[in-house]
Amino acid sequence: MKKILAATLFGAMTISLAACGGSETASETETTAATAEKDTAETAKEETDAPAEVKELSLQGVTVGFSQTDSMSSWRTTETDSIQEAVEAAGGEFIVKDAQGDIATQASDISDLVAAGVDYLVVAPLENNGLQDVLIEAMEADIPVILVDRAINGEAGTHYTTAIASDFIWEGAQCAAALNEALPEGGNVVIINGGYESSTSTDRQAGFVDSLNDNFTVIAEQNGNWLMADAQDVMENIIQAQGGDNIDAVFAVTDDMVQGAMNAITANGLVPGKDVLTLGIDGTRAALESVEAGTQLASCTCTPYFGPIVVETISALMNGEEVETAIVNPDTLYTIDNVDVSVGF
Repeated sequence: MKKILAATLFGAMTISLAACGGSETASETETTAATAEKDTAETAKEETDAPAEVKELSLQGVTVGFSQTDSMSSWRTTETDSIQEAVEAAGGEFIVKDAQGDIATQASDISDLVAAGVDYLVVAPLENNGLQDVLIEAMEADIPVILVDRAINGEAGTHYTTAIASDFIWEGAQCAAALNEALPEGGNVVIINGGYESSTSTDRQAGFVDSLNDNFTVIAEQNGNWLMADAQDVMENIIQAQGGDNIDAVFAVTDDMVQGAMNAITANGLVPGKDVLTLGIDGTRAALESVEAGTQLASCTCTPYFGPIVVETISALMNGEEVETAIVNPDTLYTIDNVDVSVGF
């Protein structure tokens, strides 16, 4: 039905601070589709996404508070575990608050951590807006704020000390490069977004769309709310509206949502990897197993292992060292040519 070919850094890192796409940029390097295609094979073999070892650093007597968005995915729980293990291994005390997917709850959680007198505050922002006031509150209380995995609309030095994240635009561009190679003649693409108030989601989608070749047409785009079940429902609706035979590929901004989309594809008598190509981001074990099996074309990692770099950053701040306001975690695109299931989580 469709001709399927096996798919054989750095983007505009705009993590500053308007949700990876604001007026201030943390890197002036630009990602293009051509660069993404050229770099994919080289970087994929050089990078590793397993958790790095924590250096011999001491956080003895230090309390680290962590505001997590939710615990509804393996990515989130792995991130929390990584930071907790690294802090405690270095002798620090760890306090975590789970916002359960609610921005008002997260703002309240951060206020509670500030009131508790934590020495350092680590925040995974749920959305671009809604936390500015409480982050200023922390900074004015001389509590350094370390953003992880997502950006906010704000300024370094006012709302936070440093932000550590992947290059989301680069991730999306890598997926587009894989699809361009697999289907150079193009086709119809469905996009499942995670949420339009998140820089992670919007930047991944922008990197993907901007790097597709001109032969592709995005025929549908919906919000899957980051969840596998929601993405399955969304994909069911799109198949009913567009017709399964009219869809050549599905890009979801997380691998969990790709799994949901593939469930819907299969339920409608289509074969993922044959009738419809699928691509996603995060590098979950399920996704990498699907890449290995040929049902998912590609998965670009987005490491949840923030523990080591968070502890190193806190240690540097404790020692009075200058810390960059934007720190990039490197990632890898996996296709059937270089997939390594062991790095999944």
